[in-house]
Amino acid sequence: MWIKPTITEQRKTLVALFEPVMLNIAKQSSSAWTNTEQLNHLLNEQFSTIPHCHLLYAIDKLGKQVSANITSHSIDENYYGQDLSRRPYSVSLYPKRHFMLSSVYISQTTGSPCISAVQPVIDEQQFYGFIVADFDIRRLPLPIEDTSKPFLFNVPVKNESMTVMLESTSPRVKSPLDQNLDLILNALHTLVSVHGIFHCTLHCSSGQAMLWHQDNPYQYHLCNTENLLSSEIYQMYRPVSYPKNALITVAQVKQVLERFRTLRMTDDNVYLRSGSINVMNGMIGLSFSCDGSQYMAVDVFLNKHLSFWFGRGLAVAIVK
Repeated sequence: MWIKPTITEQRKTLVALFEPVMLNIAKQSSSAWTNTEQLNHLLNEQFSTIPHCHLLYAIDKLGKQVSANITSHSIDENYYGQDLSRRPYSVSLYPKRHFMLSSVYISQTTGSPCISAVQPVIDEQQFYGFIVADFDIRRLPLPIEDTSKPFLFNVPVKNESMTVMLESTSPRVKSPLDQNLDLILNALHTLVSVHGIFHCTLHCSSGQAMLWHQDNPYQYHLCNTENLLSSEIYQMYRPVSYPKNALITVAQVKQVLERFRTLRMTDDNVYLRSGSINVMNGMIGLSFSCDGSQYMAVDVFLNKHLSFWFGRGLAVAIVK
């Protein structure tokens, strides 16, 4: 899949950017490690040397924080002593003795996708712990894959006519996407509202999504359920401002995706097979198990009562 080689190249770029400066800070930190005030002062002085960093701190070899939280504008000592051993970068960290770049995870401080650069602090006689720098990936200069070239996807080809016929006559079978639907819809909301995806189509039964980015509106990426559940997908699309001329607001994007969930999960016989949203032209596309495709403006879609989709009897039962 296209996502793997691109992320590998991105990580190489970030390691080359962060490792030298982190090594320099770690070398200076060993002499100040046992004095919290000196350590905080050193980290505060060196903070500006780490490009794009939003948080800097030190932990011991067991994951306990031994410094304040250092940012560009503050030294916050409230976090001294907290146990960070369960953070994604701390798993199997000790006794690693080399620079490490974590995988993408959601920051407890900002709630945004984040990575951490971790540098061991070692002198000739002792291993003290680690210097950790956190980065919001939305603010990193990540190299984005050249989307001017066509992609080849390793996606199994299905007989669509057979799929439609079976789904139109058979009860809904819970797919891997259904099992993680809330997480996937949240990911799509983030991609649309923050990362420049202006059109997406979600195929529920196959667990795939087609994504169009503002940088290259002529081609789409096809992601499977595993891709959509991975925080690394946020690295693939640079953050951009939500388009001012969009006909669908960010709040409506969330409402539309929530309605997709309702239409997918409410009934086992009448259910959403695929749903699409285009924030630029304001259109919503729908395909159901028992009918053809429908397209309508976002306001029309959101104003439809559940009885329009399921019949009055079932809709009343759902509301109750």
